Amino acid sequence: MKNTLCVNRILSAAVLLLLTKGAAAAGTPNLEITGTILSRTCEVATTSLDQTVDIGHFTAGSFTSIGATSAAKKFDIELTGCGSAASGAKLTFSGSSDTDNPALLALSDTSGGGGIADGVAVEVLDNNQQPVGLNTLSTTIFALAPGDISLPFYLRYKSTKSTVKPGNASAVMYFDVQYQ
Repeated sequence: MKNTLCVNRILSAAVLLLLTKGAAAAGTPNLEITGTILSRTCEVATTSLDQTVDIGHFTAGSFTSIGATSAAKKFDIELTGCGSAASGAKLTFSGSSDTDNPALLALSDTSGGGGIADGVAVEVLDNNQQPVGLNTLSTTIFALAPGDISLPFYLRYKSTKSTVKPGNASAVMYFDVQYQ
């Protein structure tokens, strides 16, 4: 029994020696790990996640020509707990584009009742009430500072046809924040 144990130890040592010699001959693998720990960016406030913005009630006759608009309704995207890691943000507003004017958000039947308005879509505006492109990253960089930030935007209806048909004028839009 002692001989068997001794032979096993000798074989194990020989195998280990061969493996070590092979690894040394091939060179020692090297893995360098780098990175940075940053201050946190921001979180989107829960009040901004599932908003309903009532643009208002307008008659079809309010839109007298293509490009006519309703009054704009303000809404905010609230960012909370911003750290110093990000100094700015760009936003992408996305959703179904209107077939007549792809820069506008198409109306959809969010109520499930049918009867969608026709000839009108939703336009997104920045704080200066300038149009913001749909489904494209904004060119505007919104300044961020540590703490809580409110990014103001506006929505309005804009006619896409010379005649607007009355009906449900709801739409669904998403937004993404890209930190700079």
